[in-house]
Amino acid sequence: MKPELSNQQILQFLTEKYGSELQWAPIAEGMESRVLTFVWEDQQYILRVNPNQSGFQKDRWCFQQFHSEQLPIPEIVEIGSFSPHYAYSISHRLSGITLEDSASPTLQQLTPYVSQVWRVISQAPLPSSIGFGPFDEYGHATFSSWQSFLQSTVHRKDQQWDHLFASNLLDATALQPVMQSYLQLTEHCPEERKLVHGDFGSNNVLTDGQKITGVLDWDCALYGDPLFDVAGSFFWSPWLDCMRIQSEFFQQTLKNETNFAVRQQCYQLRCGLEEIHENALAGNQKLLNWLLNRTMRIHQAI
Repeated sequence: MKPELSNQQILQFLTEKYGSELQWAPIAEGMESRVLTFVWEDQQYILRVNPNQSGFQKDRWCFQQFHSEQLPIPEIVEIGSFSPHYAYSISHRLSGITLEDSASPTLQQLTPYVSQVWRVISQAPLPSSIGFGPFDEYGHATFSSWQSFLQSTVHRKDQQWDHLFASNLLDATALQPVMQSYLQLTEHCPEERKLVHGDFGSNNVLTDGQKITGVLDWDCALYGDPLFDVAGSFFWSPWLDCMRIQSEFFQQTLKNETNFAVRQQCYQLRCGLEEIHENALAGNQKLLNWLLNRTMRIHQAI
């Protein structure tokens, strides 16, 4: 849950840390973080406040392992405790605005560069590590295979799905065929183990209008099939202009990849099921309705 902090609490934290009142302003926030920018000694920084440090530690690890001129990742300069209940990180602010905030003509020009960054991510040399799926702040993941990670969307959450069905928060009659189709599709996905961002292409990619200036928030990063990142563009294409434009470009440039259509269907269904599960538990009914409709349309097209 996103920290509930007053402006006074933030100002007090910065004043105590830097010894004087600073210029600061809130910026676009994530699902779990309070985010703001501030200036100190003529340098721009980002302060993020979260319920725990693990995501910040993972961001730092990804910077240390993967940052380059071709893959700009913000450097975290400090991680600590904001309060007994919250952690903070301070990082250098990269220039640019998010793809989500960019105009359509700019997005059309940028798609080759977005694709190039996606390829750089997928081709990044992996350090010595183990497992598939999401990795921790030390680079290690817990799943023995890509297929076992994919199938965990259904199998590892059996009790929670049963609760959602039993309490009529979700319709089992409608969703169980989707789950069965999804599990069948996972059997056709390759056991690739490459770097995947996990939340690529909208509010986590920065641009100055001519190039990509930053790739943010590596908390969802994992090891697996790089087309997993591409599927997010397809799933969210009716919702976000940037995702629609990216998906059209990816469709043209990647359509000859082995089992491209099947892999996209599989990963889109996973995206839908994960989002449905999360938003049903949280009671976000408006978004849940959209997610259900979107996921059903993807399933019907198989």
